[in-house]
Amino acid sequence: MEKAKRIFVVVAVALLAALLLSCRPAPLVEEAEEAKEARIVYMTNPWGVPSKELLDEFKKETGIEVEVTVIKDDRALKDKVITATVGRVAPADAIYVGISNLGILSRGGSLVPLNQMVRKDLLDGVEGSELFKVEGQLYAVPVYQQMVMLCYDAAALQEIGASVPTTWQELTEVARELKERGVKKYPITFGARSWSWYLMALSMGDPLFDKELNPTFNKPGSGGLRAMELLANFFKEELISPDRVTDVNPHPAFWAGEAVFHQAWQGALAVSNDPARSKVAPNARYMLLPDKHYTWNLPAGIGISAFTDKREEVLKFIEWFTTDKVQLSLYDDFGMFPASKSSFARLGEEGKIEGYELMTEQAKYVWAIPYDALWFPEFDVEVTETVKRVVRGEITPQAGIDYLAEYVLRLKKEYGD
Repeated sequence: MEKAKRIFVVVAVALLAALLLSCRPAPLVEEAEEAKEARIVYMTNPWGVPSKELLDEFKKETGIEVEVTVIKDDRALKDKVITATVGRVAPADAIYVGISNLGILSRGGSLVPLNQMVRKDLLDGVEGSELFKVEGQLYAVPVYQQMVMLCYDAAALQEIGASVPTTWQELTEVARELKERGVKKYPITFGARSWSWYLMALSMGDPLFDKELNPTFNKPGSGGLRAMELLANFFKEELISPDRVTDVNPHPAFWAGEAVFHQAWQGALAVSNDPARSKVAPNARYMLLPDKHYTWNLPAGIGISAFTDKREEVLKFIEWFTTDKVQLSLYDDFGMFPASKSSFARLGEEGKIEGYELMTEQAKYVWAIPYDALWFPEFDVEVTETVKRVVRGEITPQAGIDYLAEYVLRLKKEYGD
């Protein structure tokens, strides 16, 4: 009897609702159009922002308005996303995923697995999708590639009659001469951060970790120790400005014409040789990393928040982001080397890929850094703090390396890795 009553009430409510809806006047055309519009929030670093003109075009094409939330760097973005994840809310609908944040954001439940959502032809059209897979699941669609590189001011080397260094010893000697002859007060611009140490250690032939992700950088004669010693010496001799301890961004000093050797990225010459943005233009050149030449990749993609209810809208945004129009615009604006294969081909056809031969040579020497490990973001932060302590003279390079090796093993034990 009770069940029959509940069914009667449900049916009655449904009929009443249908009657009320049938009595409503037909919506105005403007109301119908407004109903079609959607709005998503895109959280990104500054270099992942399409122009307002492009975003307006996207809204016109799809009816989807994009609100951009700009976060200053990968670490701050990661912290905001993780904090939101703990509260089980979406920090944004679309999330810029630098490879350094991939492990913690994917394993921490912040992102939606995309294997069944993204079209195969879209993934076939971009480079690097395998880099954004964790345990077989795709967590972001690549939007740009970034091989970490070095570049230099060719005019400054010509001024002292120096050739391009092929070893770290040669680079050190050239930097000293540039300083002694008054060409540049601070001829090297590297930040006191993890990336500088990775770059130097890898190029010295140290992969940093073995196949079990145990540290190799603390082995006798390792590149890890030699890199930490050399980086500390660069600061001690003031070949690097002391400002790079607190402001670790190395790029503005190079663009201002204050340095000769610059930790750069694949695509950096698009900015460094633009006279409107760089005093080095048109003299910036890539150089093969010294010694053993090895580097690593720092690509980025866009993922979907696990807590958004606008997955389809974000998918449309991701698809649009990989189009030639957007990819080429970001290359022009920020030197973001496109993930889109067709965009790369167009840049080549138009002769816009400066330093292509050197870039191709450098690409032969690439090692992976374990960004997919859950503990790696913590290690990365600790490396930067340790580098700062070393270059300030608070601890020795050896003490710094020993501490980092012990820290890796402690993290692995805590995370059960």
